[in-house]
Amino acid sequence: MALKYTKENIALGFYILYFLTAGICFELFPGDTENPNMGIALMYLFIPISLVYFMVHLVKQLFGKGNYTKCILIHGVAWVALFVLLFAFSSAKK
Repeated sequence: MALKYTKENIALGFYILYFLTAGICFELFPGDTENPNMGIALMYLFIPISLVYFMVHLVKQLFGKGNYTKCILIHGVAWVALFVLLFAFSSAKK
């Protein structure tokens, strides 16, 4: 079975690769008291990047001919996962 490059698979692949990259950077590039961990910095950078990606899909949904509802739901699930991860890291340090 070949993987098709649909808009949903591309959005899902983006989030999976981004979270995996952030996790690998979290382990490989630790921070200290003055510099943040590279993985956590990528997670905070994820917010504006994903907002732009969400807006692209929202504009295509509102003004285009395609249906991007599933992509918008994927964005929502990714944001919930991000906030759960960031909350888990912030509460684990206390």
